Amino acid sequence: MNTKQINKDKATSWGYIPNPDTIIEYLGRKELIELSKCCKFFRNQLKSRVFENLSLETWERNNKEVYYELKKVHRLEEALESLKTILGIKLKFVKIFTLHCQVNCGFAEIFVKLLPNVKTLNLISTVIGFDYWLGEGLLTIFKGIVRLEHLYLYNVDPEISHYSNESQILPKSIKSIKVGCSANSIEDDILTIYDTIDPSYINLHSLTIVTNRMLQNLSSGMPNLKEVKIKEGFTMDQSKLVAFLIANRQIKKLCIDQLRYNEEILNTVLSSKYLEYWDIYDWNWRDIDVNTIQSNYSIKYLIIDSAMPAPLALQLINACKFLEALELEINHETKDLDWSKLDRKINKLKLRYSRYTTNIIKEIDTLRLFNSICIESNVYTRDHVN
Repeated sequence: MNTKQINKDKATSWGYIPNPDTIIEYLGRKELIELSKCCKFFRNQLKSRVFENLSLETWERNNKEVYYELKKVHRLEEALESLKTILGIKLKFVKIFTLHCQVNCGFAEIFVKLLPNVKTLNLISTVIGFDYWLGEGLLTIFKGIVRLEHLYLYNVDPEISHYSNESQILPKSIKSIKVGCSANSIEDDILTIYDTIDPSYINLHSLTIVTNRMLQNLSSGMPNLKEVKIKEGFTMDQSKLVAFLIANRQIKKLCIDQLRYNEEILNTVLSSKYLEYWDIYDWNWRDIDVNTIQSNYSIKYLIIDSAMPAPLALQLINACKFLEALELEINHETKDLDWSKLDRKINKLKLRYSRYTTNIIKEIDTLRLFNSICIESNVYTRDHVN
């Protein structure tokens, strides 16, 4: 009998080496860094992904005393010079950058020179309680980063006069603008950096709308606009919103936060032939009378994350004839939803956990109305009773 001997001295090797795209799909940034340290092949292949996303906050954490001293004397551009010393030509791989500090012109000029390939810029204020002015250098950054496509602003002071006298400061290359938490609603008499967005921004496909003036400016139509979030909806003029929705029937994803809905708005949304995703959040439905709800044949994903009365929620769910997924919070209103009156079977139900959720699971499961049910465990809930 022949017995194969194992050569213990022979170096082990992988029979199959995953390609970099597969590796990136399953590993996070920290794991990619560790992998690149031990394998030269992956080090070269993954370099662009490892350095793709940078934040000045990382440098701050590692150099706290130096950072706060530079911040005190308004010389944070020296922090950028440190990045240049540490990373050198690797800065060319940076596509996403996060700033959370005031930006003077000196800082902005160095930023643009060091990071010309940035496509996504996150501007985040760490000051809690009010919107934060990011500095006069912001205009220099917007003008200098010619490849900028995605912009995220969180608690940033939006008043345009604080930054520039120019009519438009956002670059025309921009494809998406997302606005995070705002400490206060924006008054109609204040001109913001967002109010200068108009149909000339032909690359824009995703946008957060925060003022009535934005609605009005875009009511002539934005053919490439596909995703919209209406923020601080309780300040929005209902007639302007309807005009905007009618002029932009091409929208596929719509998220509306704290809007004062009425029958006209609901039916305007439902009349869309292209809308696929609708997220509804409103805390006040008391004075809303809805007599007729029209059918929709395009919405596939519906989120009712609000205290919508159960009868209206049922009407709305049944109105979406091709609905594939329903996401719902079971609160003091929706807990009374009569599940037996659903018109059709829906593929997926996602429930946001609240104190009412467990009471209805058996009922839903018995009716066999969903192919799958997912319960999202969440400490925070918009249950207005609990």
